[in-house]
Amino acid sequence: MNNISLYLGITALIINYIFFIIYITQLRLSSRDVTEVNKNKKLLEDNILDFNQLISSRNNLELTVVIPAYNEQETICKSVSSFLSQRYDNLKIYVVNDGSKDNTKRECLDYFHMEKIPLFKQQSDIFTQPVKEIYQSQDYPNIYLIDKENGGKSDALNVGVNYATSDYVAFVDADSFVEEDALVTLMSPFYFSDDIVSIGGQIRPMTRIENFSKRSVKIRTTKILPSFQYLEYLRSVLVFRSSLSKIESTVIISGAFGVYDITILREIDGLDTDSIGEDFDLTLSIRKHLNDRKIDKRQIFLYDSVCWTQPPSRIRDVVKQRSRWQIGFLQTVWKHKGMVFNRRYKNVGMVGLPLFIFTEFVSFLMETVGLVLGGYFLATGIISWREAIYIFLLSYFVNLFFTMAVILQNARIQNISYKDKLFLMCLGLVEAFSYHWVSLYSKFKGTVKFLFTGKKAKHDWGDIKRDEVV
Repeated sequence: MNNISLYLGITALIINYIFFIIYITQLRLSSRDVTEVNKNKKLLEDNILDFNQLISSRNNLELTVVIPAYNEQETICKSVSSFLSQRYDNLKIYVVNDGSKDNTKRECLDYFHMEKIPLFKQQSDIFTQPVKEIYQSQDYPNIYLIDKENGGKSDALNVGVNYATSDYVAFVDADSFVEEDALVTLMSPFYFSDDIVSIGGQIRPMTRIENFSKRSVKIRTTKILPSFQYLEYLRSVLVFRSSLSKIESTVIISGAFGVYDITILREIDGLDTDSIGEDFDLTLSIRKHLNDRKIDKRQIFLYDSVCWTQPPSRIRDVVKQRSRWQIGFLQTVWKHKGMVFNRRYKNVGMVGLPLFIFTEFVSFLMETVGLVLGGYFLATGIISWREAIYIFLLSYFVNLFFTMAVILQNARIQNISYKDKLFLMCLGLVEAFSYHWVSLYSKFKGTVKFLFTGKKAKHDWGDIKRDEVV
């Protein structure tokens, strides 16, 4: 073995050791978070006969759900209908139609028997594109459709913030549905703590259409691409976000399912409509606002409040979506770079944000550079195929360990069959040889776009093909 091979081997060992420590730490923190949440739930159940009924009967915490929609005719009615089974009584639902070019508006008007009503008074004056009309359901008076000119997702959410009369507002994507009592669970911390400003829920990708239409939790499917995304979400949402929440380092409340104290949203003048990663940017903007003004408030994550979302079913759509996410991630990091390793922002600035940057970007750079150098060294004979395979296997087994541990962690909180667990484990075994390359290419594409246009790029909806929901 020559000196270069030795140095490469030592470097690979150090890098993988760092990742191993990060993975172990995340798993331990996530496990503690799950244990603590379960303990608190058991305590409440032992002392309160019907905790959910108590929450739903306390009408002082009115909640407005804002569902931004653009060309969502296949899913919008099913998504809104999932809220009709919620046991959160004091609830309003605003579907904000952001100038859809399909039949999104007509589908809602017909399905929920809506009629036009006069525009009601805005509660704040965040700038948005003009609202044209407002409709109210005749069957469900708490369901409204706000029809506005196109302005992007953030602009649509800001309309909801402007018109909401409640103290709390939840954002939910139009291609998603919430599990029964998800809102009760998500809102429960507000009843027992006065130092919380936002809460993120658990996001699970639907691997089967029946997840949406029949509320099935079966994961196994012949459509492998959504299944890989399910596994991806377990690592990035369940473990990563719960571990950061445990040490008060939350850096992202998912735009697909999160609830906010509306006061904080209005204090920061709503969401930035120029931001592609609007949820990441919003979370950091709230944290910056709080710490700059020395306000001791928290943002947390709850694993047991679940929202199912429809992932892309075609590789090109996955690449399109993930590359946009990468642009949004880099755009937001650049915007809030002053928070990184800044003690003013406490654990978010010192731990959460640096760790997010490392796992989402630095690791990607290291892998990309490693692939380029590895290919060059192989082509020039500096290292052998055997040495290259050893280095690859080292990284493979470290990541495989983490993936298997995440699957077992999920088994603690989601009641799925052993066949589904085995299915996920099989996906974990082959991911490094398949879906991982789609993810890596998406990040590379997004990074290149950011370097040339990303700093000035503005948010638009994108065009992701949806499967028809039956």
